[in-house]
Amino acid sequence: MAPRSKASRRAPRDTSWWSVWPVLYKQELNAFDQRGISYRIRLKKKGLLALEVDWPVKGRESLRLHVSFSPLHPFFRPAVAAPQETFERHQNPFNRDLCLITQETHQWDSGKLIADFIDERLQQFLSALEARREKRWEDAAELEEQAADPLMPYFTHAAEDNSIILFDGRMPIPHADHGLMDLVLWTRPFNHGQSIEVVLRQLKRADGSVIGQTFIPLGNPPEERQIPGRWVRLSRPPIADNPTALMLSVTEELERREVLRPKDICKLNQIAEEAFSITGIIFPEEVEYSHGKIGAGWLFLVSRREFIEGAPGSPQISLVRGERASDRDIFARLPVASALEAKKVLLTGCGAIGSFAAVELARAGVGNLALLDSDVVQPGNGLRWPLGRRAWGVKKSVALKYFIDQNYPRTKVDALHGRLGSGMTHDTALPAEVESNPTQLAQILGLIQDADLVIDASASTEVQHAINFYCRDLGKPLVMGYATEGLAGGVVARFRSRSDACWVCLNEHWNDEDGPLPKLRIDKTGVVTPIGCNQPTFTGGSFDLQEVSLEIVRSAIGLLADGAYDPGSWSVAILELRDDRGHRILPTWTNHNPPPHPNCRCSNK
Repeated sequence: MAPRSKASRRAPRDTSWWSVWPVLYKQELNAFDQRGISYRIRLKKKGLLALEVDWPVKGRESLRLHVSFSPLHPFFRPAVAAPQETFERHQNPFNRDLCLITQETHQWDSGKLIADFIDERLQQFLSALEARREKRWEDAAELEEQAADPLMPYFTHAAEDNSIILFDGRMPIPHADHGLMDLVLWTRPFNHGQSIEVVLRQLKRADGSVIGQTFIPLGNPPEERQIPGRWVRLSRPPIADNPTALMLSVTEELERREVLRPKDICKLNQIAEEAFSITGIIFPEEVEYSHGKIGAGWLFLVSRREFIEGAPGSPQISLVRGERASDRDIFARLPVASALEAKKVLLTGCGAIGSFAAVELARAGVGNLALLDSDVVQPGNGLRWPLGRRAWGVKKSVALKYFIDQNYPRTKVDALHGRLGSGMTHDTALPAEVESNPTQLAQILGLIQDADLVIDASASTEVQHAINFYCRDLGKPLVMGYATEGLAGGVVARFRSRSDACWVCLNEHWNDEDGPLPKLRIDKTGVVTPIGCNQPTFTGGSFDLQEVSLEIVRSAIGLLADGAYDPGSWSVAILELRDDRGHRILPTWTNHNPPPHPNCRCSNK
C-alpha cells in the first residue's frame, strides 16, 4: 500500500477529511476498484462521505451495504449498514448498522483501508451467524466477541433526556402475561422539572397478587411519590423508536387478551387514563453470552396527560430508559466489592485527604464507615474538598454522610463530630450530657474495637500518636496518610496488627541522621494563614492531595479484602511531587520496610 499523505499543516478552507487527506481519499476508493466492487457516492458534503456498494458474498447473493466514513476519518471507524437485511445478531435493528467490531476503541486500526476492513470483518460476521444457526456454539464463540447482544440498549437513542427507571436486574420473566406495577417516583431538576427517577419495586398480577420479591434499592431520595403502573409481557417488542407506536402495540396486545380476561384488561386500561402513568413492556433478553442465558428486558413508556375542565387531553408518550440497579448489577465491574461489604472502617480526619478517601471507600463498596472530624466545611477549604457549595457551613462528617447515603447507599455511615483529646480548663460541674456519657477514651476504644481497620488522615501528630498506640494495643490494622509541608510530597504508612515497627519507629528513624528512610520532601514557602483564620495551613490543591488519598484507599482495600486485592508488601510509601530545586515532577512513590527503632517501646515488647 502506498504511503499516506501527510495532513496539511495549514488548515485548508475545506475541512472535509478528503481535503485534509487527498492521497488517502484516492487510496480508499481505489481499494474498492481493485476488488471489482462498484460504488456509488450517496453523500459527499460537510465532511460526510457515504457510499453504496454491492459486496459479493460466497454462496449467496451480494449484500447491499451503506458505508459511511467518519467525518474524522481515518482516526475513527466507519459505519457499515445492511439496510435490506435483517440479521438475528450483531445488527442495530433501527438503522441496520452492523457490529463488525466491538465498541472498544482499540479494535479500530486507523492504518487499514475501509475496503480491507470490510473484506476481513464481514466474512467473519457471516460465518459466526451461520455457526449459530447450525447450533455450532463453540465455533460461533471463536468467531464473535463473547458478549451478550441485548435489545434494550438499541432503544436508548429514543429515550427522553435525564430520566431513568431502575429495576432489579435479577428479576426473572414472570409467567403471567400482564399485570400491575408498584412504582415510586422522584422528580429531578432537569428539563424544567419534567425529568424523573423511578424505582420498580414490585410486580403484581392483575388481581393484585404479588410476583417475586420487592426491590428497594438503598438510599432513595426523600419525598417519594407512588404512581400507577401496568405491565405486559411480549415475546419481542416492536422495533419502533416512536414511543406512541410502542404504546399502540401494547394497546393492540391488550385488546387481543381482553376477549379472555376483560376485567383484568379493564383495570390495566384505567391506569393508562390517569394524568401520569407508566407502562412497562417486559420481554426475553439475552443477559449473558451463552446459549440460553436469558433474563428480563424492559422498555418503559411514560404517559403524561393534561386535564382541561375535567376532560382528559391526548396523552404525551415518551420512552424512559430502564437500568438494572441491584447490588449485583452495580458492582459487576468491581469484584473486590463483595469482599468489602461486611467490613467496617473508622476514619479519623475528614479534611482534604480523608474526605476523598471516604468517598472512594464508599464507591468501592465498604460496608460501614465511621467518620470522625471536628471541623466544618468552609468556602476556603471547600476548594480541597469533594463536595461543593451546598456543603459550606456543614460539619464535615455530616456532609459526607449525607452525600454517601444519597449516592453510595450500600455503605452505612456514622457521622461523629468532635475533637479528640480536648480537655476542660474550668472547674465547674460537667454538663449533664458529658456526665452521663462514657469517657472519650472509652468511646474511641469502642470505635477502634468495632472496626476491621482504622484510617488516620488527621495530619495531627497528637492524633497519630494516640491512634497508633491504641490500634497496636487492640491488635487493629492502621493506615495513616498525610501530605508534607508545602505539599511537596506525602506519606502513607500501613501497620498491620502484628507489624514489628510502628508510627513512633518511623519518626525516630526520620530523626536519625543515617536512618533507613529517606528524608521527606517539604516546601517551607507553601504555607499561608488565610484572613480571619488563626491557624496556618499549606497551599495546594486536591489534584495533588488525592495522590495520598488514593494510596490510602488502595492500602485499606488491600488489607481488608482477604486476598481479593493485593495489598503490596511494604509498610511505608513515600511520595515526592517536587525535586531538589522545588520543580514539579511526576508523582513518584518509593516503598520501604523500616525495622523497629531501639528507642521505641514497641521494639521492647
